[in-house]
Amino acid sequence: MGRPSSVDRLVRLLALPAWVAEHPGASFDEAATHFGVGARTIERDVYTLWVSGLPGGLPDALVDFDADDFESRRLRLTRPLGLDRPIRLSREEAVSLLLALRVLIGLLDADAEAASPLRRAEAAVSALLGYERSDSAPPPDAPTGGDGLPNGAHRRDAAAPAPAGGTGAVLAAVRRATARRERLRLVYVSATDERTERDVDPLELVSDGSHLSLLAWCCAARGERTFRLDRIVSAEPAGRAADPHPRPSSAAAGRPDRIAHGETAVLHLEPGGRWLAEQIPCEEVVRLADGSLRVRVVGRDERWLVGLVLSAGRHLRGVEPRSLAAAAAARARGALERYANGGTSQGH
Repeated sequence: MGRPSSVDRLVRLLALPAWVAEHPGASFDEAATHFGVGARTIERDVYTLWVSGLPGGLPDALVDFDADDFESRRLRLTRPLGLDRPIRLSREEAVSLLLALRVLIGLLDADAEAASPLRRAEAAVSALLGYERSDSAPPPDAPTGGDGLPNGAHRRDAAAPAPAGGTGAVLAAVRRATARRERLRLVYVSATDERTERDVDPLELVSDGSHLSLLAWCCAARGERTFRLDRIVSAEPAGRAADPHPRPSSAAAGRPDRIAHGETAVLHLEPGGRWLAEQIPCEEVVRLADGSLRVRVVGRDERWLVGLVLSAGRHLRGVEPRSLAAAAAARARGALERYANGGTSQGH
């Protein structure tokens, strides 16, 4: 039996409150039998749901079960926060979900472990909509654009060659190397269209909500770097094990792209400065109407952030907080003074 995926657990966590609402007082064993897991797993799920809820984390904003029943190894909801009602989608929403699932399946096709739960979900949604399962054809009533394709889809030029690897193959290679702790050789195209080949030790996959990226130790740069998966042309084993590196700070903080106990800064970047947002771990990247970017980063300390601000150069419009801008300006003035004095610092 395969190891349960995080997707399976998420689906169970979302379904458990609704099932308990229909079976108040059900035992752990009854719930375990229904969901096909052990009673200990159901207990862990309840502990997770107990600290889940609305933003803010206040007591009244968290899912709650009856503590006395729980001690008796029975389940009864006291505050479901809407999770006791199944999600109801309109037909258009369900069709959009089906299209999204099929796009993801195509992307992850080379990774059986990742694609398997998506295929099960796609089959379930197809059955509910009354469609026969098809990996190539869109649903018959999918919303289309002027070219007759589903909205958001693009027709490939028949004369254009298909990509040699594709993001799905790259993702599969990255996941495999990360799990086996193997070094990878990447061919990567930067935001400035510079094509480079580099050896990296994969650390983890991270997402900013818009793009999936590989956080890795770059052997050439001798430091952590972030590589967007859709910019990786190929990813092949380098033929050796990865060197040991400290776990990414994002793992310690429990969320992607975050450095624990660091200093926070907000950078306003020119449109041409997107390369910087792709090279460093960011907590948030917001694309503004004029094409510029508002990027929130967490650095190890102020000294690291000052170096980041100076490296942005002409691509930087503004910095928050002001104290960081002042520190960067002071360092820049100091460097200019040393340059004016022939590379020596002035004594006072």
